[in-house]
Amino acid sequence: MPHLIVKLYAGKSAQQKKDLTEKIVKSVVEAIDCKDAAVSVAIEEFEPHDWAEKVYRPDILGGWATLSKEPGYNPFSPKAEEKKQNDTAGLMEYLMDAAARSGQEGADGRFNPMAWLDLELEENPHSFDPFFNTPWNELSDPEKGERMMAVRRML
Repeated sequence: MPHLIVKLYAGKSAQQKKDLTEKIVKSVVEAIDCKDAAVSVAIEEFEPHDWAEKVYRPDILGGWATLSKEPGYNPFSPKAEEKKQNDTAGLMEYLMDAAARSGQEGADGRFNPMAWLDLELEENPHSFDPFFNTPWNELSDPEKGERMMAVRRML
């Protein structure tokens, strides 16, 4: 006791899963004052397109009363569907507004939107998460490159 089951998107490396497991075990041992040997952890991986039906519906909606931490999203809400439809327009509006603000802040009056975007993608890539289904920190390196190119194409 206890046995924990972690469900996450497929694609994490063996090292990432090992690091996650070690941190979970350490936290559990500290939080409930048990021995390391008493803790077991299982990791179940799911494809992103299966998450809503295979995890969210049965484990989150079906187990709402037992959740210790509720998620901040619901893939079945009308807003989630609306978000999917408006992501491209929303991203374009976000980029244009941010570029305009950055241009106004330039001391010399010159502004290069692509230079700004490259810096934003480098320093704050997670700032684009609201416009995509998968958070930046859950992307593989090739997926990160694809996301960066998709955002650049918008500007």
